[in-house]
Amino acid sequence: MKTLTSVLIACLWLMLLVGCNPQPQQSPSASQQQGAFDRVQRTGVIRAGYFLMEPMIMRDQNGKLTGTFVDIVEQIAKDMRWKVEYKQVDLKNFAAAIEAGEFDISVGPTFSSPSRASGASFTRPILYLGYTGITTADKVDRFKTWADLDQPGVRVAVKQGSAIGDYVTRVFKKAQIISLEQPALSAPLAAVPAQADVGLMNQVTVFTFLRDNPQANLREILVDNPVEFTGVCWAVKPSDSRWLEFVNTALKHYEDTGRIAAWEKQYKIPYLYHEKRSFQFDIGTDRKTIER
Repeated sequence: MKTLTSVLIACLWLMLLVGCNPQPQQSPSASQQQGAFDRVQRTGVIRAGYFLMEPMIMRDQNGKLTGTFVDIVEQIAKDMRWKVEYKQVDLKNFAAAIEAGEFDISVGPTFSSPSRASGASFTRPILYLGYTGITTADKVDRFKTWADLDQPGVRVAVKQGSAIGDYVTRVFKKAQIISLEQPALSAPLAAVPAQADVGLMNQVTVFTFLRDNPQANLREILVDNPVEFTGVCWAVKPSDSRWLEFVNTALKHYEDTGRIAAWEKQYKIPYLYHEKRSFQFDIGTDRKTIER
């Protein structure tokens, strides 16, 4: 009886001790809730999603990624003693891939917008671009304004999920809009003239496409009146404020010290390194500036 009493007293004391000193319980999803900055610090690896767009992200003949955005993210990794692992993704899927945790940051050149911000948090703009288009040489005089494109019988090609695709869907009422799902940003341009009368894409992609396809007898249109002039950004998982703050701090530092400008100028592509709301374009041998 005495032994039983001793055991009961010991159990009572144990229960009191446990009740007074509860052990913290870790949520099963705690590792999943860990911010990207902490994860990258712990592993020493930035997992970067990307899609190709010259000169921001390109692939050389040996398969190595190059470009201004590659230069920037590699410099971040070098300064922090990290390394970068890359994963290619399509523009229309980048936000879902970030949310699913497939990578820590999308360094693909992405125009920020309210609809995209619902699925990703965007960094400060790294540069600004607008959208123009191309058509065949014999139709250049036909398309002098955006209203000229929105006419019955005019076939207008855009990339599905792009800012210009959203624009024409919202604004155009008469033209036939051809929305292409191909991952290449140049897909709407390559659709002229077989599938479309006009292909629309950002200024840099238009420039590089025409440069690389001189035999196609295509011309840029609306060069002095680009639309959707928007910041080109990177993106991170929504609500990951610590990681977003770190990336923005790095981007501002490289901009303030002139390193982003130096990286951009190496690639000799027009329209890069603009002031906040201005850009330059060529008309013949003259260089003009439009203030937005």
